[in-house]
Amino acid sequence: MDEHSAEQRSRDLPQLTLMGGFDLRYAGRSVPVAPAGRRLLSLLVLSRRTLTREHVAGKLWPDTCGDRAAGSLRSALWRLPRPERPLVVATVSTLQLSPDIATDLAAVEDTLQRVIVWSERSERSEPPGPPGPSEPPRRPDGYAAAPPPDLAPADHALSSDLLPEAWDEWVIVERERLHQMRLHALESLARGHRSAGRFGRALDAALRAVAGEPLRESAHRQVIETYLAEGNTGAALRHFGELRELLRTELGLEPSPALCRRMDSVVAALRTRR
Repeated sequence: MDEHSAEQRSRDLPQLTLMGGFDLRYAGRSVPVAPAGRRLLSLLVLSRRTLTREHVAGKLWPDTCGDRAAGSLRSALWRLPRPERPLVVATVSTLQLSPDIATDLAAVEDTLQRVIVWSERSERSEPPGPPGPSEPPRRPDGYAAAPPPDLAPADHALSSDLLPEAWDEWVIVERERLHQMRLHALESLARGHRSAGRFGRALDAALRAVAGEPLRESAHRQVIETYLAEGNTGAALRHFGELRELLRTELGLEPSPALCRRMDSVVAALRTRR
């Protein structure tokens, strides 16, 4: 199959979006789906595996007796849209999302995982010998400056929550998991950029992590370490002071002992240089 044919086939697949809200598209057009069908498709996407009909009925209609829940499930399946490719692979006892459905969730998770792995590899890299004339630039300490994965696709999708209008327990758990995964990816991106000497990009990633969860000390730590790495000690001390005030006001807590010791060492080094 040539590249054009592959792209055409991809466009012809049903496209299911869950980030920012449910949207099923086929052949470039939005396809209406009944509420029960939306919940059914969402559960199958988030489960990432084949489920028994009994399990699905219990998840979608937890307050309904078994026979009525099974009947509601049959009705939801019957009312699903029927494009050229089925949306659900159904047997007598099991249900599974059709492999012909492309979802934004898979692409988002893949990008975030690649960002985290890239950062870990960047931090573990051994300093090689002098770069050759055709090699990519190296960091000041001699490490290879490997380009990071593009976070834009995942970051754009995760700028909105997973199914923000849904409050089923199985959605809430997955929504929080993705939120934390994005924060870890941003912190990893900040570390990787900082270790490669890309301080502007490091600071951008760190501040986006702070914006995602303002009380998260590990995100603030990335901001502080980036300021210190680029020589902006005053900015690092100011940010630490703002974090300390925020934690005291919102939680009645102090920054962690490890971060306090880190900043004490920074202050001590400043006094030594005077």
